[in-house]
Amino acid sequence: MPFPSSVNSNLLRLDVLACPACRGDLQPEADRLCCAACGRRYPVIDGIPVLIAERAEAPSHS
Repeated sequence: MPFPSSVNSNLLRLDVLACPACRGDLQPEADRLCCAACGRRYPVIDGIPVLIAERAEAPSHS
């Protein structure tokens, strides 16, 4: 899967990052990283992921 333009693949190593809430894998999604396990979405601001569980968007329940 190619990285979105706001998530720079040269600077961001997803293989060493994990969701701080559940330790799930993170996937790039537009201007944020989404946890594959719990669904929380973390913003990427100026190329820096903000991996603070309290600042994450809650998973959407459809």
